[in-house]
Amino acid sequence: MNVLEHGTQLLTTYNINTMLLVMNETDAYRLQALLELAASFPEPRTAVQIARRRGVPARFLARLLGNLAREGLVTTSRGPRGGVRLAARPEMVPLGSLVRPEAQPEAGGAAVHWLAKRLAEARATALERLTLADLTQVERSTNAAVDFDI
Repeated sequence: MNVLEHGTQLLTTYNINTMLLVMNETDAYRLQALLELAASFPEPRTAVQIARRRGVPARFLARLLGNLAREGLVTTSRGPRGGVRLAARPEMVPLGSLVRPEAQPEAGGAAVHWLAKRLAEARATALERLTLADLTQVERSTNAAVDFDI
């Protein structure tokens, strides 16, 4: 199991995948695009490169990248050396700014709402200490690991 120690928090590939499971599909694609840009930073990537490498539908990715540019997370440039790149170094991009808060449940009583609030607070606390560079490091170590499964 690949592990990244960050302060007192332990971040594993399993934990990241678990976080992605509770995200909606748009947020997961958004994070995949940002991870690809972080891995290539400071070099730009084209939308086609990101879509192919990350398995994000190209038409959806174009709209997603436009949203990221409006949020100031990425910059775009045209021309033969153009493309999309992160607006800031991956170490300067906190995950708390990338992962949107979960919607609180409409159903349930006081106990369900109390629990949902505590879970949202715990998630926000965990994400505020991590950056896009931390996720990129976990991804690199995971991809570099030898897999002996047959």
